[in-house]
Amino acid sequence: MKKNFREFLKEQSTVIFDGAMGTELLNRGFSLDFPLEWANVTRPELVKQIHTDYILAGASSIETNTFGANECKLKVFGFENEVERINRSAVRIAKETADDKVYVIGSVGPLGKPVGSGFEIDDRRAKEVYKRQLYFLLDEGVDAIIFETAASTHEVQIAIEALKELNDEIPYIIQFSFTKDLSTIYGEDIYRVIEFLKSTDADIVGLNCGNGPQKTLEALKIFSQNLKGPFSVQPNAGYPQLVQGRLVYSTSAKYFASFVPEYIKLGAKVVGGCCGTTPEHIKAIKEKIKEFLPSIEVEVVERREEQKAVLKDTPSELSQKLGKKFIFTVEISPPKGIELEKTKEGVKLLKEAGADTVNIADSPMARVRISPIALAHILKEELGMESILHFTCRDRNLISLQSELLGAAALGVKNVLALTGDPPSIGDHPQAKPVFDVNSEGLVLILSRLNNGTDYMGNPIGKATNFTIGVALNLNADDLVKEIEKLKHKIENGAHFIETQPIYEPETLERFFEKVDFKLPPILGGILPLRSSRHAEFLHNEVPGITIPDKIRERMRSSKEPAKEGVEIACEIVEKIKHMVSGIYIMPPFEKYEMAAEIIKMFK
Repeated sequence: MKKNFREFLKEQSTVIFDGAMGTELLNRGFSLDFPLEWANVTRPELVKQIHTDYILAGASSIETNTFGANECKLKVFGFENEVERINRSAVRIAKETADDKVYVIGSVGPLGKPVGSGFEIDDRRAKEVYKRQLYFLLDEGVDAIIFETAASTHEVQIAIEALKELNDEIPYIIQFSFTKDLSTIYGEDIYRVIEFLKSTDADIVGLNCGNGPQKTLEALKIFSQNLKGPFSVQPNAGYPQLVQGRLVYSTSAKYFASFVPEYIKLGAKVVGGCCGTTPEHIKAIKEKIKEFLPSIEVEVVERREEQKAVLKDTPSELSQKLGKKFIFTVEISPPKGIELEKTKEGVKLLKEAGADTVNIADSPMARVRISPIALAHILKEELGMESILHFTCRDRNLISLQSELLGAAALGVKNVLALTGDPPSIGDHPQAKPVFDVNSEGLVLILSRLNNGTDYMGNPIGKATNFTIGVALNLNADDLVKEIEKLKHKIENGAHFIETQPIYEPETLERFFEKVDFKLPPILGGILPLRSSRHAEFLHNEVPGITIPDKIRERMRSSKEPAKEGVEIACEIVEKIKHMVSGIYIMPPFEKYEMAAEIIKMFK
C-alpha cells in the first residue's frame, strides 16, 4: 500500500506529475461543444487511456480531469447540475487507472470570473461553489488537492478556507499562472503573489500554465529568491498557434525537458506539464532527471525588500466640510454635445446662491452625454466649483473603471458617487452591451483600494488617491431591510457619505433610522422640487423609488403657481429634515436651476 502523499513528498527528491489532460482530449477527438470534464461521463475509456499513457511515461502522480468541474464553469454549457457526477466519475477513473501504485491529485481550477464584494460571484457564493466540488473529490478519496492556474490571491484564499472546512489534514498544492509580464490575468504581480503564498501552509507552491518553459524559469528564479520552497513547475509547451480552429503547441519534448535541471536547481520538487504537453514530454522529463539529478545542487538565495511609505493625494474640499458644515449640492444635467455655456451659466447661478458642490450625472437613463469627468474638470478649472462625480459600472470593465478613476484623480476630481447604473436597454442606444463587471458595492471597494495605494488586485499604484466616496440610498425601497443591508456593505467597503433618493415625507427618514443598527456616515437628504401637478403624478406613478403623499399632490393640483408651490414644499421638507441630515442634495427638474437656487438661499 502506498504511503501518505505528504510523506511521499518528503522522501522524494523529485516527483513527476502528468501533462495536459484538456489538450490531449482535444487531440484525441473530444468535441469542443462540451466541457472537457464531460468526457469523464461520456468517454471514460478515453480519459483512462490518457492517464495510463502518462503513468507509462513516468508520472508518479496523475491529476483528475476536473480542472473546470465547478458549477460556474459548467454553467456556461448548461451542465451546472452535473457537478457531482463529473467529479465522482473523474476520481473513480483516475483511481482505477492508478491501481494504488501512483497518486491521484484532485485538480481544482479557478471559477472563471472575478470574485468578491460587488461582483456576480461574491465571497460567500465562491466558497459554496468550491466546497461543492471539493466535497466530491474528497469523498471519492483523492490523495491531495491541487489549486492550479490561479490568478487571484483572494480567490485562492477562499478555496483554501473551503478545503479546510471540509478536511484540514489533506495535503494541498497551489500553482499560480503568470503572463509574460509576470503578473496574473487579474493584474496581481508576482511579488504580491509571493507574499500571499508565504501566509499559506500549502505543502507545495509553484507555477503552471501561462507560459512556456523559458518564461517559467524566469518566474521560478523570483520564487526561489523569495520563498524557501519546495516548488512545483508545470509549464505549457510554449505559446500556442491557432491552426484550423485549434490551438497547437509546437515546443518539442526534448527542448521542454532541457529546462528540468534548472528547475530542480532552483528548488523544484514537482515537475510536469500543462497545456500542450503530452506523454512524450513527461517521458523526456523522466529521462532528463535520471541523467542529471545526481549532479544537481539546490541553492536558494533569500531576497529582502524594504517597505516604503505610501504617499497620498490631497483631500477634496467636500471632505473637509462633511459632518462639520451643512452642505448643499445640486445635480446638473451634462449636455449631449460639447456646447457648455448653458451649463456653466447654471453652475454660476448655483454658486452665487451658496451651493457647495454640484452633482454631475453619468449619462443618466443610459442616454449619451458628455463625459462627467471632463465636465467636472472644466467646472473646477473655469468656475472654481467642485463636483460630485456620478460614476457607474454600466459601461466600463474592471480595467476601464480603475483607469478612468485614476484619470479623474489626476484631473483633480476627487468626489465620487458610486452607482451601478441604468441598463442600456432603457436608453437611446438599446443595442449597446452593458458591462457590469461589478456593482456599486464593488465600485466602493475599488475606490477604497485606490485610496490605500493599490488597484483592486492589490498592485501598488504609487501615490494613493484621496477620493471622497458617496453612495445612494432609496428610502422608499420595496424591501427596506435589504436596502439597508446593501448600504451596510457599502459602508464596510469604505463609503464616506450617503445621498438619498427624493424625500417627500420626513417619516420615511425616521423609519430608516429606526431600522439601522450601525454607524452611519453623513447623509445628504434628497430633494426634488415639483414643477407641476403632472410632474408630481408622473414621479409618483412612474418612477421607481419615489412616493409623493396625496396631500402634496393635491397642493400641486390646486395651486395657481405650481412651480412656486413646488419650491415652497421643498423648503418645508428641508426645514423638517435638516436636523436629521448633514446636508441637502437637490435634483432640480428640467434643468430649472433657479428652483434649486431659491431653496439654497432660504437656508444660507
